[in-house]
Amino acid sequence: MISKRALGLPGALFAFMALASIALAASPLKGKSYMLEMSSSQSGLTEFYVPPMGEALDAAGLTPKSGLGPGADVIVNLVHTYDVGKWVKTASGREWLYTIRFTAGISPEAYFIPHDGTPQFGVEAALVTPNPDREDEWRCLIKLAVSEAAARYQKAGLIHISGQKCLRAP
Repeated sequence: MISKRALGLPGALFAFMALASIALAASPLKGKSYMLEMSSSQSGLTEFYVPPMGEALDAAGLTPKSGLGPGADVIVNLVHTYDVGKWVKTASGREWLYTIRFTAGISPEAYFIPHDGTPQFGVEAALVTPNPDREDEWRCLIKLAVSEAAARYQKAGLIHISGQKCLRAP
């Protein structure tokens, strides 16, 4: 192992960047094609869901499948859940807070996604917020869940992550 001191800061940065690019190139989904699957209950929300999903998938190196019909390498879906809120003790007293969750699923095309949207593999990003309807928080959470799902893709399972970095000032 070469120390940062032996390489100097520019050398250490170069070594880190080289390792990072190798890791990105080795991503199991880079260059794969995808199709989005949206449930009928999301039909009025696709204008909010699809753009950040596409941005995150593009950044991860996936490409949308062209044309109609089967043939994509993976199917990407999104499940949005939230609670009705509750009183939470905060530094400034009590505040009514909501928990919203976006689960980005990535499944092989042959996997049948059940009605509840459970993917073969997914990443759930959760955010506790005073306003569950902020579009900027939604976009951030969606992009976070999708990009983490693409980066951490495995054959099956569900990974839970914090989305608190998506919280915006009121």
